[in-house]
Amino acid sequence: MKSLLLLAMFAGASLFANSGEEVFKVKCAMCHKVVDMKERQAKMQALPPKERKEAMMKFVATLKAPPINKVSARVKHFYPKKADFVAFVKEYITHPNPKKALCMPMALKKFGTMPPIGVSMSKEQKEAVAEWMYDNFHQKWTEMKACAAGKGGMKCGAGKCGGMGKKPAMKCGAGKCGLK
Repeated sequence: MKSLLLLAMFAGASLFANSGEEVFKVKCAMCHKVVDMKERQAKMQALPPKERKEAMMKFVATLKAPPINKVSARVKHFYPKKADFVAFVKEYITHPNPKKALCMPMALKKFGTMPPIGVSMSKEQKEAVAEWMYDNFHQKWTEMKACAAGKGGMKCGAGKCGGMGKKPAMKCGAGKCGLK
């Protein structure tokens, strides 16, 4: 009886280790943060312009990669169906390539192409993290695009608008968005 209980506990721990959120925490969170964009923008709006700019620069400097919720929104923009989204994420994390990248030009320029972390993951782990990304982040890319263009509160900070679409959402003031 004890051995069955122990076996069930180890099996449960093994399943938990492969949950999408757990895989994210172990494999992805060291670079990709989860950022509540609406909460962050509300806090930023409460600051005077000079402090807002300083806070934004400080925040961006802490990032090693785009926030995972922004990644999810961007991938959903191109792959709205869950099966297509999951297939793209599984392939991309295993074989990242700037030609396949969906991120904005300024993000690719700032962060480069991610390392192929998927090669060290099981098929189940890749599936779990991709499904977790799809299921747990609901903000649409168009909402993030509007925020970056100043329509959701934040204004372009010295040309860091990123272009957010095929054409920049606003003129780039400093050429840092990769779309002069």
